Amino acid sequence: MDKGNTPNDNEKVRLLVERGYDKIAKTYLDWTSSKSTPRLVYLEKMLSKLHAPSDANVLELGCGAGVPGTELLSARCRKVIANDISRAQIELAKSRIRGTNVDFNQEDMTKLNFEPASFDAVVAFYSIIHLPREEQGMMFQKIFSWLRNDGYLLCNLGVVDNPGKTTENWLGSNMYWSSFDVETNLKLIRDAGFAIDVHEVLEDDEDGRLVPFLWILAKKNK
Repeated sequence: MDKGNTPNDNEKVRLLVERGYDKIAKTYLDWTSSKSTPRLVYLEKMLSKLHAPSDANVLELGCGAGVPGTELLSARCRKVIANDISRAQIELAKSRIRGTNVDFNQEDMTKLNFEPASFDAVVAFYSIIHLPREEQGMMFQKIFSWLRNDGYLLCNLGVVDNPGKTTENWLGSNMYWSSFDVETNLKLIRDAGFAIDVHEVLEDDEDGRLVPFLWILAKKNK
């Protein structure tokens, strides 16, 4: 049984992720921009399901440098809150996204607080995987409470049983990830109250190495 990290260990993980992305923000932007991504396809899927995308309030967890996610959301939605744990990432995003309807928020996602039913959608690309595993289910529960009825969660997650691993010298800095297998991920999201609308495993080409991720679009039913 996975006993998880201690609270002190989790704070160390957060600091490692924050400092890591502060250090490699520009490198990460160049790296992700150089390869294809399902982000835009899935954003379009999500937007097509919203009752009125142009009136939607959206929270993006792990906005990075703002492309392509924040950029598209700001063009199509009424209001976007773009969150990232890394100040360097937030500053990059501010320099690239000029929409007046975007509020940038530098904070650990687990420490965010919003009123219930604040958002029509919550998007989290390659971000929840940086949380310790014991915090991922709780994060889905928080997201569920922040969404309005018929709101959507769009995220991607790992697909292997990884209780937590720090990789040294990833793009020039240390980084941490954790994940569950596909069925456990789906159960955590259902247990939070969501109905899963779409899910599939897609592979990212990471410098010649294929890495699978579980892509999920889930709905908060009334």
